[in-house]
Amino acid sequence: METTKKKNIMLRFLPVHGWIAVFVMVAVNMIVYNGSRVITKTMDHHNLTSILDYNIPFIKEFVVVYIPIAYFQWVYGFYLAARENKMICARIFAAEICAKILCLVCFLLIPTTMMRADVHGADFLSRAVYTVYRLDAADNLFPSIHCLESYVLLRTVLWLEKAPKWYKYFTVPASVLVMMSTVFMKQHVVVDIVAAIVVVEIGILAAKKIYKRKTKILTKETEKTQLVS
Repeated sequence: METTKKKNIMLRFLPVHGWIAVFVMVAVNMIVYNGSRVITKTMDHHNLTSILDYNIPFIKEFVVVYIPIAYFQWVYGFYLAARENKMICARIFAAEICAKILCLVCFLLIPTTMMRADVHGADFLSRAVYTVYRLDAADNLFPSIHCLESYVLLRTVLWLEKAPKWYKYFTVPASVLVMMSTVFMKQHVVVDIVAAIVVVEIGILAAKKIYKRKTKILTKETEKTQLVS
């Protein structure tokens, strides 16, 4: 009885296909982000900082965007995507996973690093920035995973059929602010943002091709079934 109740609670929260999509996405993320570090830790890392990056100021207040706003957008956004029907859910998560796999390729081929801001303040925001720096090593920067997650949610938000209107309006400024926060926090450089947008666009194209191919296969199978019957 208890097991049945737990299953019912889980299915009320997300359908089975949604749980599978979330699990696969998280697993791929762990492999890409942590697995690549094991391979590249002894490799030379490149600094892609440009003149433009040197002229972008460090603004510690953007940590408020970088952590709470970003993570709220991602958790709620992918929760909404996982609640959609199988086809919409599959397209969104397939786009994200394809983009993430492209990130792995970039992490392995072009290991990157950068100089971070020198944070000395004892105030809450300075301590928060220092904590981010301490927990998140300055590698696996190109493309930016932060920008990837926010941009894929921005690009696919109109695919959502069950999302509240406020979220659709919220995700536009939230995505822009998250991308801005990565450079104002000195967590990334401008080219990392550009690369994130590119891999997401490729991921969306790949997801569309997978969707079309699957639709054709299902159509052919339906036609065969009708002929047999």
